[in-house]
Amino acid sequence: MQSKLPLTVFLFSLILLMFFMPACAKKTTQPAPVAQASEEEDTAEKARLEAERLKKEAEERQLGAAKIKFMYEDVFFKKGSYALTPEGKEILKRKAEWLHKYSDVNVIIEGHTDERGSKEYNLALGDRRAGEVKSFLIRQGIASERLIAVSYGKEKPIDPSRTKAAEEKNRRVHFVIE
Repeated sequence: MQSKLPLTVFLFSLILLMFFMPACAKKTTQPAPVAQASEEEDTAEKARLEAERLKKEAEERQLGAAKIKFMYEDVFFKKGSYALTPEGKEILKRKAEWLHKYSDVNVIIEGHTDERGSKEYNLALGDRRAGEVKSFLIRQGIASERLIAVSYGKEKPIDPSRTKAAEEKNRRVHFVIE
């Protein structure tokens, strides 16, 4: 019976230990409300960042489309002339408004001519056309540092055919955004 007593005491001690052990354990409080609030804040922050990203992308697409429109609206001239037509002045007023809106954009103003005349004459005429357009834009309040005037003369025709319609298309100032 003595040999069973230590075993009984041991088992009884073990049972008591197991019974009271959970009572001694630290109670953990769940920070569920804080975690939930934090998750809601994270979700709100992610939504705000996503909205900002989408807005920025939309603005970039809009600017890209505006740049394309700006570059592909040329100013045309009469044969042998660098004087701006009333239509040309209206186009340039719109371009000046656009350049005011996008003040970080610089523009190359390319003067072009038709095939008639010598290379030197056409380079000079293209230069006068580009210069006249640049001067007009400066008078509209655009900083001259943002505008670069160059002449290509007859070297870069938009329509290389020698028809009257092609010559009219080639007598132009074209715009390139840097």
